[in-house]
Amino acid sequence: MSVSRWARIAATVAVTSFLALLVSWRIDGGRWVHVESPSMGTAAPVGSLLWVKPVDTETLAEGDFITFRPPGSDALYSHRVLAVYDDGSFTTKGDIPGPDPWRLTAADVVGEVRMTWWGAGWLVVAAPVLLGGFAIVVAARAAVDPAWRFPVTMVLAATVVSIAVSVYHPLIGAQRIAFSPEGSTARATYVGTGLLPVRLTTHHGESAILAAGEVGTVVVRDPDEDGRLEVTLEPALPMWWWAVLVLGCLAPAAVRTAGDRRPRDSAPAVSH
Repeated sequence: MSVSRWARIAATVAVTSFLALLVSWRIDGGRWVHVESPSMGTAAPVGSLLWVKPVDTETLAEGDFITFRPPGSDALYSHRVLAVYDDGSFTTKGDIPGPDPWRLTAADVVGEVRMTWWGAGWLVVAAPVLLGGFAIVVAARAAVDPAWRFPVTMVLAATVVSIAVSVYHPLIGAQRIAFSPEGSTARATYVGTGLLPVRLTTHHGESAILAAGEVGTVVVRDPDEDGRLEVTLEPALPMWWWAVLVLGCLAPAAVRTAGDRRPRDSAPAVSH
């Protein structure tokens, strides 16, 4: 059996197993929640996908990670249990901000967070673009000459990914959570909200590097040319990461070139 056939079988088994996991989780009452705010810090950064399962609220204890709807609201929050009271109610708190202002009851709880998949929530958010792009790629492959399928697939797939990144901005981001003026200076506190680490830099050069969910503070001492105390944001990627990125971009072309250079069997000579 060829290597490509084994690869197709392995891919089919993996996809089937994953779909079975999704179906069984949903049948058992589970649901998925996309993290949109940085309140849980590194425990569940923005863009994480939470796997939430119904829970008996009588078993909840301090520190448990739950998903709930605050009283009078339809919005979903996912925070930790801060304290449990004798009447069965309890309070909650994110890992970054202070305690939440509400007291919850069993009716407010959606479930307990069982798993956190870092970054997977971005795939859910970008699903309309990615699925639509995938359909275009499949249609294009069927319409073009076989000799052009590989380059057409690579160009269209790269275009789809680029559009998704441009629309949803999952890679680089930071959210300011505090800005405290101190005379002619200010302390600015941010939390990383993108998949990649970022560097915060002030006008005079002080900087801090934040990974997803990490909190950092920089002191802005000198105003810029417009008299503003500002912090700039840029990627903070080491050289080895860029090297891996470049090699990853070149890998498909290298594999294709190696495949095209495989020796072909010579045609047998015909005697007369």
